[in-house]
Amino acid sequence: MHFNIAIWIPVLLLHFLPSVNAVYIDEAYQSDYHHALLGAPLSHATFFHRPTAASRGSLLYSLSRKRILGAINPKDGSVVWRQKLAPQLNNMTSNGLLTAYEGLDVIVSAIDGTIQAWDAADGRLAWEWRFKGKVKALEIFGRDGVAAGVYMLAEDESGKGTLWKISRDTGEILWQFEDGSSSGDSPFRISVSVENVYYISLHSAPLQGHKIRSIALNPLNGESKGQTTLSSVKESLSEDLIYMHGAQSASPLVLWTDSSFTTLKVNLIGTKQIMTGHIKNTDGDAVRSINIHTIVEGDGRVHILCHCQASNAHWAEIWNLESKSGTLSKAYDLPQVQGLGSFSTGRHDNNYFFIRNTETEISLLSSDTGKLLSQWPISSSLPGRIAAKDIHHTVSEVVARGQSSFAVRSARASSPGDWELVRNGELVWYRPESLTGIVAAAWADLGRHEELAQELALEGHAGAIAAYLHRFRRHVRDMKRLLSWIRELPDRSLSISDSRSYPGQRDSVRDSFGFRKLIIVATKSGRLAALDTGIYGAVVWNIQAVDLSGGRSWDVIGIEPKDGFALVRATGGEYLKVEILTGKIMQHQPGGLISSLKTSITTLDKLGQELQFAIHDDGSLGDIRGHLRPESIIVTQNDERVVRGWSVDAGSHSKMAWEFAPMSGERIVDVVIRPRHDPVASIGKALGDRNVLYKYLNRNIMLLSTVTDASRTARFYLLDAASGAIIYSTRHSGVDLSKPITCTISENWFVYSLFSVSTLSAQENGSPESKGYELIASEILESPIPNDRGPLGAATNTSGILPGSADNEETIDGLYVVSQSYQIPGAITSMSTTSTLQGITPRSLLCVVPSIDALVAIPRAMFDPRRPVGRDPTPAEAEEGLFRHLGILEFEPKWVINHVRDILGIASIITSPSLLESTSLLFAFGEVDLFGTRVAPIGGFDILGRGFSKLQLVGTVVALAVGTGLLGPMVSYKEPLILLKRK
Repeated sequence: MHFNIAIWIPVLLLHFLPSVNAVYIDEAYQSDYHHALLGAPLSHATFFHRPTAASRGSLLYSLSRKRILGAINPKDGSVVWRQKLAPQLNNMTSNGLLTAYEGLDVIVSAIDGTIQAWDAADGRLAWEWRFKGKVKALEIFGRDGVAAGVYMLAEDESGKGTLWKISRDTGEILWQFEDGSSSGDSPFRISVSVENVYYISLHSAPLQGHKIRSIALNPLNGESKGQTTLSSVKESLSEDLIYMHGAQSASPLVLWTDSSFTTLKVNLIGTKQIMTGHIKNTDGDAVRSINIHTIVEGDGRVHILCHCQASNAHWAEIWNLESKSGTLSKAYDLPQVQGLGSFSTGRHDNNYFFIRNTETEISLLSSDTGKLLSQWPISSSLPGRIAAKDIHHTVSEVVARGQSSFAVRSARASSPGDWELVRNGELVWYRPESLTGIVAAAWADLGRHEELAQELALEGHAGAIAAYLHRFRRHVRDMKRLLSWIRELPDRSLSISDSRSYPGQRDSVRDSFGFRKLIIVATKSGRLAALDTGIYGAVVWNIQAVDLSGGRSWDVIGIEPKDGFALVRATGGEYLKVEILTGKIMQHQPGGLISSLKTSITTLDKLGQELQFAIHDDGSLGDIRGHLRPESIIVTQNDERVVRGWSVDAGSHSKMAWEFAPMSGERIVDVVIRPRHDPVASIGKALGDRNVLYKYLNRNIMLLSTVTDASRTARFYLLDAASGAIIYSTRHSGVDLSKPITCTISENWFVYSLFSVSTLSAQENGSPESKGYELIASEILESPIPNDRGPLGAATNTSGILPGSADNEETIDGLYVVSQSYQIPGAITSMSTTSTLQGITPRSLLCVVPSIDALVAIPRAMFDPRRPVGRDPTPAEAEEGLFRHLGILEFEPKWVINHVRDILGIASIITSPSLLESTSLLFAFGEVDLFGTRVAPIGGFDILGRGFSKLQLVGTVVALAVGTGLLGPMVSYKEPLILLKRK
């Protein structure tokens, strides 16, 4: 048989190349990132608990200050499930409560007048019960028996307390007990045991101190068995200094200390005996706070740990209480350690432990003797770890390793709210819970190219020797980066694209496509942080920028990143300058130095340099120390919601050029301007018949939305900021003003959303009548006639003439505005648009839809106001991309850019262009979650997809080269023979 090797060589070579997978891989979870947060965990509502009796591992449950209940996987810190317990995610005014019982598969939460039972494994609601009043105490007890159930103590509007017993399985009320005393006692706590349910109340008298009253109830029917009153509490105490422990045991306790933290008093509930212990201060410094931890053993012994915290040190005293004999004795002391720390308790089988967390180590101690069982150092170089000075509270779990060794994992919460889990001294995960409540955010470019340009400019203006030395130092710095660049070369070569930073890359290098940027965020709690979009939104730095007291919130007006620094401006003239890469505060000007100062803004003078001046509360401008560009107009808004335009002359003197004041009874709810980066690629729209409709382009336009409460109407004004003239206005009547009204503007079109409750809605723009949530889109053209620019004349990239003077109150004549209304399935609370580098890619409308916890990107063609109504499109309109208007705009699943991720509390969206024209960067933030992704409105037409393999391309080229090299000599040898045969 003849074997032709020339045919088989290419086949053999191609056999070793990677196979081609003809499957389109969705880029979800590849190019986006999500910080699913809970908020700062409450110390009394955070614990480890096994979701079912058969579970081998525990979950970490917590109720946060943001009214969010969640279960965290201790292995990686991911959210197993979470539920928002209230529509409003603001910080709670009352203490939320959370309780569980070992071996049960339900947990119970309570906030204000709502109590809910949840499946501990998946977070499904088992039952819910609402009432008028406020929950004061909550306990779940027993798997079976007469005492098994959920016990809730509530206080009504008059201050009287009621105790309910509720079925754990169905939420049915089994019995209730009302405190009928007229002594003015306030309900405080409850304690449940097998034999008794104790109702605890407090009575405060001006000259008699406090009285603690306990009523013993029958757990079967709620009947009273008697009451006990402790009338010898002479200290003037607050509820914060009174502790309840052992609520689910046979030895329930009430403990309290005096205001100087020198005396500990203990009472076994149901008895009148008060036991006293004296707390020693070995530091000499005043004790700042005391925390109490207790362990109740099966034989009735109670170990009481009194954690004393001074300014620069902490220690603990352990007391033993014999419940049978009623004696309190000092057991041992835990030595003083410098710095702050925290204690927690743990249990494994019948062994009980105290766990101590300090700045440098974690210690496991026997509760009986205080013997040190294990100790693990904590590395001070752990990235993202919580500093000891910030540790607020911890919860711990002890797991056996063999018969004599144990492992400890401690969930540590900081004062700002951050959360971390440390297992045997090693950081397992870190959750930036302090980043809830973001009020402002801004994009910051990583400018290696800009830095090089600045250094080259510096060398060009320096002398020869100085320039040479500067260049030599620059080359030395570049050589230091060479080794890391070489190490990353294999990953760079084999990667699909350079769209993602490489693992461990935390320098200031911008990627080739401009996908890697920093996001500077500010929270209402006074924190500043930076997130790296190139490392899946990792927190680069997180600092406490300003100290707030008295429950104040940080009212940030804006963040302006420039030249490696972020300028943060807040109300009252407060000003911070922060280094973007490190978070170092370079300059801080506190607010309130000038009583009438509201804020300050930065603009450019006639030489292109930055110029800063003040804005007062009444909207007037402060002294301008510089020269602005000719005919500069500055628009301000005062506290009375009046919008004014100020002109600045050549002598830097400002005067009011125009004023927009709402009509009587009308108030401004929002003012929106075009985005700072809003390029226009074309001044006209090409029609299907090759004609052109010219856009009305005005960089100075602004959109104002106003409402009138009496008549339930909403008005929208389009103003020219240079002259104050009203370009266009429209009115909607029958609007539900309690629902959100949002709007945005870009290029030559604007969109707004509202809820119409009138079936006879009178709309001046001729939109269809509807009832429900509406999305109204409008587009402004220079003329309705194709190829005609109307009275504005010809211009290259903007509309030709000024719209008129401020004295003219009429709408500008000659403009053509086309509008359409769409009924949408839910409320939109925030709007924005995608942003690309040149503005060539059609924009998408980005919307926050809280009803489905989603971010929706609506393509521009879907809400194009020129869609034909009541008919099919003509061939020319179809070629243009228009299709029939149906009046309803459903949110298609493919528009949901967060996919199946549950995002909570999103309030705002900011976008930034990448270096690719097809792609826009997006970041969404608000009260709870943070979410970022890339959006390509018409697809990534200028980037290779993830199905493309550089390795396969290189392999194919090599195979073809080898095949060509092997076949070349054979062809050369056979070619003369073929020519001879032809002759």
